[in-house]
Amino acid sequence: MDILRPCKYLELARLRKKNLIPMPASVTIGFELSDDNVHAVAGYCAAEMAIHQANTRGDLPVEVRLEVIVNGKNRDISRAAAEAFVERDDAIAVLGPTNSAMAVISQDIYADAGILQMSSEASSPLLTNKGYTHFFRTVANDEVQGRALGQVAARYLGAQRIAILNEDSAWGEPISKIVAEECTRLGSPPVLHYGYGEAERNLQYDQLINAVMDAEPDLVYFAVYWNQSHIIAHLLRDRRLEAVFLGSDALKPYAFLEVPSLDKEPPYHSLAGIDMMVKPSARKFLVEFAARYPVMLDSPQYAPEAYDCAEIILECMRRAPSLNRAAVLNEARNYGTHHGALGRISFNTAGDLTDPDIGLYRCINGQRIFIDLVKNLV
Repeated sequence: MDILRPCKYLELARLRKKNLIPMPASVTIGFELSDDNVHAVAGYCAAEMAIHQANTRGDLPVEVRLEVIVNGKNRDISRAAAEAFVERDDAIAVLGPTNSAMAVISQDIYADAGILQMSSEASSPLLTNKGYTHFFRTVANDEVQGRALGQVAARYLGAQRIAILNEDSAWGEPISKIVAEECTRLGSPPVLHYGYGEAERNLQYDQLINAVMDAEPDLVYFAVYWNQSHIIAHLLRDRRLEAVFLGSDALKPYAFLEVPSLDKEPPYHSLAGIDMMVKPSARKFLVEFAARYPVMLDSPQYAPEAYDCAEIILECMRRAPSLNRAAVLNEARNYGTHHGALGRISFNTAGDLTDPDIGLYRCINGQRIFIDLVKNLV
């Protein structure tokens, strides 16, 4: 069945291109998420807004609907849901997933189906180094973010003894390796690179904490998702570690590394997306998004990225000579430059942004404080 799937979808695309299989009166863009609580996700809300605006203007070939594809953060559920979506005649494109690990799991299914896929958050290098030509993203590849984090640690913060902690995921392992390589290149090789094992997966951190304390670092970099980073940060501060904490994109520059009563210095975080509060190109989007989804302003990360993903998909539909997957995907591959909430957007042949920005923040008293773009600091 898996071997035959690409042939089946190519044949469907060929027939649709010849108008032998008519497209329905409406088409559907799927958004792959962990659950169906879609309005708790800023990216989904932003994509919904873009599609609503386009449908209201009436400038699309057909009505476009947005539907969630629930992956349950589970490999089998994810693949079954992706298979079911691409079997639908009205499925024209996919947004997401927002999580790198889940994106890796289902990516080949969307590739085999020849359907345009755009993610606003999945940043793992694994997603654009396999030769797939259907995948694009409006967030920086972790190759870029990892190098920026290494430069922040070794140059901007001047750390001499760097400890790196990472979970064993499709996001945590690759980015931590890139950070380590960049720190080494800049003359500050890590004194500890600790990857998750069975104990950490079971929330047992004694071995990790002891390894960090024995290494006596002056900076600890976390390639760990926010919930466990929060625990580890508090355990290290409880042991009176005074090292600076540096978190990456999975912490969404919140105060998850902050331990106010014990921090000698507040923690730093990077963000591979834009800050729509300070980006001039995002002002119009910010006003419209705030009016439509005011409660999302507490956690708006990657909303403009998702909005631009949806806008690009919709524009590909407008430009396509016929409304089928192959034609829409071909428009994405030859898109050129898009001017959106992120500013000027263009993609390289792998589907990555050509000139992404990485922002650096500090978390002080529970608030994120924008410092500057990393390229301006180092």
